Amino acid sequence: MQIFQEICSLMHTNTYIIVEGGSAIVVDPGDEACADRVKSRLDALGAKVEAILITHAHFDHIAGVAALKRLYEQAKVYAHSESVEYIHGKKNLGKYMGVKVEPFQPDILLDGGEKLNIAGLDFDVIYTPGHSKDGVCFKVEDKIFTGDAIFCKTYGRTDLFDGDLATLKNSAAKLFALKGDYELLPGHGERTTLDFERRNNPILADGEN
Repeated sequence: MQIFQEICSLMHTNTYIIVEGGSAIVVDPGDEACADRVKSRLDALGAKVEAILITHAHFDHIAGVAALKRLYEQAKVYAHSESVEYIHGKKNLGKYMGVKVEPFQPDILLDGGEKLNIAGLDFDVIYTPGHSKDGVCFKVEDKIFTGDAIFCKTYGRTDLFDGDLATLKNSAAKLFALKGDYELLPGHGERTTLDFERRNNPILADGEN
């Protein structure tokens, strides 16, 4: 398994490209230009997109999905069941940032707790609401794609539609309770590890009296 990264959208979103053999899985394609950059990279590797994974449906994580689907019609889009409301409405926040999100329909709706096998890789879906109500993380081998739930030494904001700090704390506690260490690949900023965030992330203490 190889993992490549592109910085996409005006919010500097991390779009990840997982390559296994001739297949690829894209996590959070952030804008239309990102789709072309993904294709250029995969053409050089001789790989094609089999799946698109969405950690949550804010505009800066989904604005490239429709364009990527046009390039790879066979690709299946995986998103939480609550994401549909965001994709097709104001809750994706695109209208507030002057970004038009071309709508699309997820192929597979998730609730959390699923075990997926995509391109020969086994993914666990972890439901992590709090930044938004459709947040999920994807765990594969020793990696977790955390979207905007957990960042390096911080966490996703909770003052947007459906955000809630107490809910996000519960989601963080769920991640911290996993056995062992994992590399965390967040939606923004640098990579980190679960052990490091257990020791240094302020989320569980923030907001306490």
